[in-house]
Amino acid sequence: MYQIHNTCFRLSISELGAELEELCVKDINILWKRNDLWKNQSPLLFPFIGNLKEGYYLYQGKKYKMDAHGFLRNQVFQLVQKTESSITLSASYTEETLKEYPFQFQFFITYSLHLDHISISFEIKNVGTGPMYFTVGFHPGFDYDGLKQLLGENINLKFFTQKTTSILFDPKYVCDEQEIFLQPEILLTDFSKELISQRTLCYKVNQVDIKANTKAIRILHDMPFTAFWQSKPENPQFLCVEPWYGLPDENQTNHQLIEKKYIQMNSAKNTFKTKMNIYFIEGEENGNHKM
Repeated sequence: MYQIHNTCFRLSISELGAELEELCVKDINILWKRNDLWKNQSPLLFPFIGNLKEGYYLYQGKKYKMDAHGFLRNQVFQLVQKTESSITLSASYTEETLKEYPFQFQFFITYSLHLDHISISFEIKNVGTGPMYFTVGFHPGFDYDGLKQLLGENINLKFFTQKTTSILFDPKYVCDEQEIFLQPEILLTDFSKELISQRTLCYKVNQVDIKANTKAIRILHDMPFTAFWQSKPENPQFLCVEPWYGLPDENQTNHQLIEKKYIQMNSAKNTFKTKMNIYFIEGEENGNHKM
């Protein structure tokens, strides 16, 4: 277990999956604590997001099996560099991963703390000789009790893009995309009611606030999608706000990896980069943060 901190934030990070175990703002932990309701806290999603239909994909005539969200969350990461307020960890391909995913990669994640935000950077290096294909995402769960202690009661979600695209699932595979209008703000309790029927909500947005009164946690990233999930929205105890660079399989997939919708291609020796920031905002805020 590693820990970094500054005057506002404290992070505890596991070697297993480089998963956040604690995300404290002003000494209040707002990260879900794993239990039987959901046994994770903030897993990394790689090399695939969500489920592969029937649990497999095809590449160059060969069939590969893989569980939901890929294998990276189960790999032990190595320490690359650590200071009091930042840490970089890495994981690489192994003989075992090549049986599921025939690409040679190095994955780096850097957590760094700033005065008003946490930055989480992802770098995926293709160390093979040909192109590699993947999707990548992050799956942090924000604990209701911690959020209420930090922000107050009557928590809302605030969206900064009203006209956007919604990704529809049937039930866990992509079945359609449709243009929608998002409410600028919606009570978290009302949002959970939508999750009861939808299970996962996913929009083409890259910024959302979890707010109450004049305090907010802002999630801002450069990935094309943000998904929302709860394991039991009928009695919600946390909300996952998930930046996604890609999507789960389509319902009508032909299983071909390179034809997977929103698949990313990283050429040989190239490094793919993406990042997200988590801000703590006190007082009125104009919403002008940029990546």
